[in-house]
Amino acid sequence: MRFSKTSILAGLQCAKHLYLKVHHPELSNPDISPMMITGEVVEQHARREFADSASIENRGEIDSFKYTQDLIANKSVKAIFQAALSFEDVEVYVDVLQRDGNAWNLIEIKAASGVKDHHIDDVTIQAWVALNSGIQINSFNLMHINSGFVYHGDHDYSDLFMVEDITDKVNAHLTFIEDFINKARITVVEAQPDIHVGSQCNNPYRCEYKSFCEAHDARYPVSLLPNGHKVASEMIAQGIYDLRNVPVDVLRSETHLRVRNITVQGKAELDAQVAHILNDLEYPRYFLDFECIQFAIPVWIGTRPYQQIPFQFSCHVQHESDEQDHKEFLDVSGLDPRRLFAEALINTCGEFGPVIVYNQSFEKRIIKELAEQFEDLSEALLAINTRVFDLLPVVRKHYYHPDMKGSWSIKKVLPCLVPELSYETVGEVQDGIQAQQAYLQIYNGMLDSPEKDRLIEHMKAYCGLDTLAMVKIMDRLRSA
Repeated sequence: MRFSKTSILAGLQCAKHLYLKVHHPELSNPDISPMMITGEVVEQHARREFADSASIENRGEIDSFKYTQDLIANKSVKAIFQAALSFEDVEVYVDVLQRDGNAWNLIEIKAASGVKDHHIDDVTIQAWVALNSGIQINSFNLMHINSGFVYHGDHDYSDLFMVEDITDKVNAHLTFIEDFINKARITVVEAQPDIHVGSQCNNPYRCEYKSFCEAHDARYPVSLLPNGHKVASEMIAQGIYDLRNVPVDVLRSETHLRVRNITVQGKAELDAQVAHILNDLEYPRYFLDFECIQFAIPVWIGTRPYQQIPFQFSCHVQHESDEQDHKEFLDVSGLDPRRLFAEALINTCGEFGPVIVYNQSFEKRIIKELAEQFEDLSEALLAINTRVFDLLPVVRKHYYHPDMKGSWSIKKVLPCLVPELSYETVGEVQDGIQAQQAYLQIYNGMLDSPEKDRLIEHMKAYCGLDTLAMVKIMDRLRSA
């Protein structure tokens, strides 16, 4: 049995994750997110910082571990990318080994904007292998994105990356990692660990086996309680896995009690007061939703790493006669979309009537940033912000269905209130992550014209359904 760094990190997150990864890889359902693509782009960009370098990748049938040793012995090689190292049953590939006199500096490249606890785990696994395999290391480092960087053009990315020396933290962590590797060896040869769905399923990453575990866990796991990690942990420790079996007297939060009681009753609760709140909204009503793209390495002048750049919106306009208009904006030209987006938004939203969104902090922040960017549009944009009405807290306070399983996201609420609408009907793009993926495919020129046109239609259908969903949800609540 050989262990990779990835499998050890999986075990650190959850022993069951490690076991399933080793014995049942066919059950995995991994996320393919823009962040995975971003990580590859960032690593390739970061490599430009190292001169006189060599790479282990794409060497065909060559023994990567032997070739790494040959490069280490070659004094003219100043840096090695994806250096292959092994010790006992653990293999790692180091992002960068940089020569430092007669020793080396180990550098892990991350697309993050700072050092996280799980990064220390990551580097320490590599350190344990490197040191035990006889490599002399002077320092352990994390190379990450500088969040304060602003792109000024001319392909000048000289301050994009920061390198932090984490040697002391890694050295202090070595004994823990060695002990854990020994535990991992036992985990994979014993019976499957009996671990239930909990906060570990999403920390630090969403587990690729979460769907499998949910299907074999309780129908309503205690982990679905919103912000209920402490309660869920206590219940699991007592052998209580289903929310319906949680004693009422251990729940102190009104939200937890409400979710638990409605789940036990097995039917939705809809507070009739919600109709009065929503019917008091004036007309016309503008239902608005944005889609944004984030680049770790900024491509447009004046933008920062991971700045959310709006490229699409949908707006359903509901009139007092119950007639509806639908307006939309989508820019996949590859140019900075912000100016055209802002102008289209102003023209679409008029001057009167509530602008209805689902979770206002997102849209209001984007509009505020646009107002700061375009002084001549600032007044009109900020006026839109004053009209924003957030539908989410209204739904959260007045409606809950057991099938929402602790979440008031629009994708959980819609099938309960408006089952005739479904995100499964809009094609390849069914959530915000897939919208970003679609944008990147078009931006990177990965599609021919028919594929591009088809994907654009799917992007429009998805964003349009987000705003139509708000219209229909509000209509159902208004009739309560």
